[in-house]
Amino acid sequence: MPETTLAAANVKIVHDKARNLKRFGELIEEAAAKGVDVLVLPEMGLQGYADFALGMGSKPAVEQKQYYYREAETIPGPSTDHIAALARRHGMTIQLGLAERSLHGNAIYNSTALIGPGGLVGIYRKTHNTFEFPYFSPGEEIPVFRTPHGTLASIICYDLAFPELIRAYAVKGAEVVLMSTAWPMRGHDRATDYHGFAMDLAAQSNAFFNQFWLVVSNHCEKGAYSQGVDYYGGSQIVDPTGKVVAYLADEEGLVTHTADLEAEILASRTEAFFGLNLLMDRRPELYGDVVDESHRYPHEALARGRIAPQQGPAEPALDRRPRLAKPARPA
Repeated sequence: MPETTLAAANVKIVHDKARNLKRFGELIEEAAAKGVDVLVLPEMGLQGYADFALGMGSKPAVEQKQYYYREAETIPGPSTDHIAALARRHGMTIQLGLAERSLHGNAIYNSTALIGPGGLVGIYRKTHNTFEFPYFSPGEEIPVFRTPHGTLASIICYDLAFPELIRAYAVKGAEVVLMSTAWPMRGHDRATDYHGFAMDLAAQSNAFFNQFWLVVSNHCEKGAYSQGVDYYGGSQIVDPTGKVVAYLADEEGLVTHTADLEAEILASRTEAFFGLNLLMDRRPELYGDVVDESHRYPHEALARGRIAPQQGPAEPALDRRPRLAKPARPA
């Protein structure tokens, strides 16, 4: 595969679509001048992220919910069409984070739109967003997108903390995971803030364990919303060995990195980590408990013997999952 230039943006986002879209246009032009092929923009970058410190039912919370109702857009829609025109002009693939309008505005999703030179490639809706109620509905799909720059997948912020999701993408053939985030700090000092450290750690770990590329784009505004939140920044590109090859702290701008993406993935799976391929060496037949859902369906679990009907401790019956067939012995 020819070399590809990846990029991610650190951006100060506001609750003003026109201003954010104008800033994205400037960053896309800057990226084009640097020969960028794939650019990632932050979570909810179009409308701005929500203030979750507002009390449920309070006037500010109601106003915020109405703001998203008014400002959310369909995909495709006016803003994705605008980004698509820029993507077409520059031959670029761009991931845009936005509030997506669905069900006539009665369901709003925290989404990303992947847009290429030929138009809309696909949509991802944040799946791990329990704490985002009552503003955003959860997504239910984890698609991968085959592009000239490899097989791409999207995650949004908190999704990074769930290795099952990231591994599922790897198993589906993802070569580059594009992460749009609004990752805040708890305090105001990047050097000592655990929340920011956790993002860096999780990004490097997920890239290493799946031996693929991870591109992270974050907010970098300070003193945001009612609690004066500082966003971490830390937009970065992590290679398939888990090494950070481009990083930007908390100033606005772009990080870029150019590589033969496929060749680097191959090297990570045949040479870098003792020559081991972590996808090949999985034992999925042993991991059934990771996706077991019996705790969600007690009546079904009871009928299947996974919950003992009597009082007191009991040993539940385990499902017998199929094992890999052993090769026949030669006669």
